[in-house]
Amino acid sequence: MHLIDKVKKIIEKEKLIEEGDRVLLGASGGIDSTTLLFVLLEIRNTLPFELGIAHVNHLLRGIESDRDEDFVKTLADRYSTPCYIKKIDVKKYAKKSGISIQHAGRDVRYGFFEEIVRTKNYNKIAIAHHLDDQVETFLLRMLKGTGIRGLSSIPLKRNNIVRPFLHIYRSEIEEYAKTHSIPFVEDSSNEKVVYERNFIRKYITPLMEELNPAFREKIFLLLQDLTSINDLFEKKAEEFMKKEAWFEEGDIHLKVEALKNTDEETRFRVIAHLFTQIAPAFIPLREHLHLIEKIIMGSKPNLSVILPRSIIAKKVYDELIFTKKPPMPVIKDILPVKAGKNILKPFGLSLEVSQSHDKRVEFQSDRNVAFFDKDKTGSLYVRTFLEGDRFFPLGMKDSIKLKDFFISQKIPKEKRRHIPLLISGRDIIWIIGYRIDERYKVAEDTRNILKIVARTYQ
Repeated sequence: MHLIDKVKKIIEKEKLIEEGDRVLLGASGGIDSTTLLFVLLEIRNTLPFELGIAHVNHLLRGIESDRDEDFVKTLADRYSTPCYIKKIDVKKYAKKSGISIQHAGRDVRYGFFEEIVRTKNYNKIAIAHHLDDQVETFLLRMLKGTGIRGLSSIPLKRNNIVRPFLHIYRSEIEEYAKTHSIPFVEDSSNEKVVYERNFIRKYITPLMEELNPAFREKIFLLLQDLTSINDLFEKKAEEFMKKEAWFEEGDIHLKVEALKNTDEETRFRVIAHLFTQIAPAFIPLREHLHLIEKIIMGSKPNLSVILPRSIIAKKVYDELIFTKKPPMPVIKDILPVKAGKNILKPFGLSLEVSQSHDKRVEFQSDRNVAFFDKDKTGSLYVRTFLEGDRFFPLGMKDSIKLKDFFISQKIPKEKRRHIPLLISGRDIIWIIGYRIDERYKVAEDTRNILKIVARTYQ
């Protein structure tokens, strides 16, 4: 079947492009995207839709990158097609973002395409991925250990992205380009086998083709089977997420016990969904799941692991939290407290200290208000937790470790050195916002009462 007819049949059957659509083609200037441009121009004669071209100059190959940009501009002018260009130093962007150049280039390209769709009123983005890309992606992900989830087919369409060439072999594209004298530019980096995809294309697939000339088709059929299996597990993962996960202050939380009780494959997909929401371009591997499983199966209540893309997964008692927020710096300040209003900037608090001789004072249940026997207190100051700290919780005759108190209150380990402690002499008399010390409470023989009110300060 003629390439035009084959692609048109796929487009119509899958409704990739419909009459009246505004389609933005992502064009590099290479053989795949340029041939797709010519094919779409032909199909447009019988299926009316508008077409635009978008190109990103990654500034990675000097003069060659500028040549590619000029080629795409010239091509767009020749066919009176709107053209949108973006220049960006992808190498610098990758370094700043802490990701590979390949990932950075992809992020930048798709980000630019979406920007043009949004601002220029397009509704489809056409990408020139073909069947050989499917095979190469399958082999790459298999080698990296992405698990079954990572071995799904690249979709013909996802959201507003369509791939009209996805069921077409590279050889068919090359033959069409040669027969119709389609101009294109060569990317010299495609010959560098330091890039994994190029290595597979140059060395691995030719060997597999010797073993079985139809190996691409076999992998394609396998991908279809794997995609069906993936769909089942993805549905389970989505149902789990709806029921067990929630957002809180930009972080994602879910119950550890619920995660432990689901099957391993669904658990992997749930965690993959969490990664996707925090770092959309990141594909988690099985090794990342195993690191997280060590956390959720561990006996300690506070555990964490740093993952790629600056993601931190941490177990805090019965919750697993995914965040990109760096750990809070430890507060080491020692702040004196006197009568009147005291501003504790590191804690974002103010302490209002007043004295009363009236024993009829009405005590409150507010945890941010505390009363003490003033005659038992000395000079006051505020600091944070130190290893070995002990105090006598209100209502108890014996002292306990402050660490044990924090554990009993399920206070996350990283927050413990941010909780202000009111100190008299060397004694902790108030874990502010939690509990006062038994020895300093107001008793029958108390003559002078010290009232302290803690309030948020900005």
